[in-house]
Amino acid sequence: MHHLKGRMPTDDPSRYLTRLCHHFRKKIEVEYDECQGLARFPWGDCRLTARDGALDFECSSASAEQLGRVRFVIDEHVAMFSRRSPMAVQWQAPRPG
Repeated sequence: MHHLKGRMPTDDPSRYLTRLCHHFRKKIEVEYDECQGLARFPWGDCRLTARDGALDFECSSASAEQLGRVRFVIDEHVAMFSRRSPMAVQWQAPRPG
């Protein structure tokens, strides 16, 4: 399994969490509330957690390539939902195992 963690600093992490999860739920299985969410993409899972001042992402996938696809989807949707005030996820280096 490959894992990747990221953080997006924001004053309103719950708002972004619910918007992202609501949008993802139109196409994939997603469970979420105002504090946490779990999106099950065809290539891997991504857990979202609203923390004080940030939205955290913990993604996992069977391969590095599939993990890259999960990251791409998250990055594209964060960019889409923050067009007025652009934000980006600060990803840590992926780790296998």
